[in-house]
Amino acid sequence: MDFVYTVWFRDTSAKPDDQDYEWPACIVINAENIEDATAWGDHLSTQYSARYPYEKFLRSYSEPPEKYAIGGISSLPRIRYGHEATDDEIGW
Repeated sequence: MDFVYTVWFRDTSAKPDDQDYEWPACIVINAENIEDATAWGDHLSTQYSARYPYEKFLRSYSEPPEKYAIGGISSLPRIRYGHEATDDEIGW
């Protein structure tokens, strides 16, 4: 099943009034359930934050794709649960 995973980061190298100080990233994660999708998204997000320590992981959540218009998620990166996606695959 597909789930839309959203994570928020804080760029600690930016000033608080910068529009990119806090920013979201969305990906579609194919997993057996929403808990697995969130756990895998958190794994990928914390790996990203570890590679770029100024990007602080703030929060995340997953939702079923029905909450979005079909065209709204068609352009999002799609990652299978367990796939160690690269930054380029995810697009962050």
